[in-house]
Amino acid sequence: MSALFLCFTTGSSVINIPGPLIGFSKNGAWLALLMSLSMGMIFLSLILFLYRRFPNKSMIEYSNEMLGKWITIILAIPFISFLLHIVTGIVLDIGLFMTNSMMRETPLYVFNLLIFLLAATSVRLGIEVMARMFVLLILAVLAFIFFILGLASLNYHPEFLMPVMPYGFKPIVLGAYFSYGFPYLEIVVFAMLLPLVRKESNNKLHRGMYLSLLFNGFCLMAVTVCSIMLFGPIAGEQRYIIFQLARTIEILEIFQRIESLIGISLIVGSYMKATIALYVLNVTIRHLFKIKDKKLMIFPLSLCCFLLSLLVMNGGEAQWIHLIAVVAPLWGTFAFVVPLIVLTIAALFRKKHSSMNN
Repeated sequence: MSALFLCFTTGSSVINIPGPLIGFSKNGAWLALLMSLSMGMIFLSLILFLYRRFPNKSMIEYSNEMLGKWITIILAIPFISFLLHIVTGIVLDIGLFMTNSMMRETPLYVFNLLIFLLAATSVRLGIEVMARMFVLLILAVLAFIFFILGLASLNYHPEFLMPVMPYGFKPIVLGAYFSYGFPYLEIVVFAMLLPLVRKESNNKLHRGMYLSLLFNGFCLMAVTVCSIMLFGPIAGEQRYIIFQLARTIEILEIFQRIESLIGISLIVGSYMKATIALYVLNVTIRHLFKIKDKKLMIFPLSLCCFLLSLLVMNGGEAQWIHLIAVVAPLWGTFAFVVPLIVLTIAALFRKKHSSMNN
């Protein structure tokens, strides 16, 4: 489960987050990451607390038990809507990357359809197959990224890191708000997956999840700091900044034009996250409506997300970026954080009530 957690938090964010984050927070982007990472640690603590109280139940199941059916449905509607947004957004990001960087003449829907088919097929294989496959893939992605960062070190200028807050504290808060929405807000989805952990692995679960989240923070900070040291004041203007960083590498005419490694990493990382999010969406629908067939809704949900990916682009790419950077963190707060806090409070009151009765 810790490996899946690392894949979900790091897979696509390590490539997509640093550029926009530097654009918001300038040289203080790493401070913004620290702030949002602390929020992620709080969310993870709440998820693990609820898991200890209800070790064999998903978020929907223990919400039904504590709050009742109708309140659970009310809380689940925004939860499911944001899950649809996550799955759609991840796959759409792959398509936008391919059409903007590599295959400009290919229609966007071609990439979206292929990724959705691949993700749906992976979900049908089950969580164990996904976990075994994703461990190898995330190791390859991280190896590519740190290999690129190491080769680019000859071009780093540490003096670009100063001053830390050239425009005050407000840009830091804006960057923290952005990175809070993606990826740290999204870890709440693992409240639906923790019941799948084997009993013999429970003792290592908490430590593994916290270490995975801390390692995710380290990876994001490493890419962010290295990007600032390479590009300096224009770092925030670079889209897919580590892809642009890889394009600057040229060592003795041996290592050059290796940005394809980053392209592969983005596709693989986003595929892993999209697959996990689609799996959670399927589990949520099944538990909410008590559907026994585990595979019945996978392809219909994938089709819905594919059609949604075509629909959201009608407003243009600028509107989509605004949705991701500004609207999504607030939307996710109501969809994920509010139910998490409500369930935590309900569990605390239930524990207190039971102890008083005893």
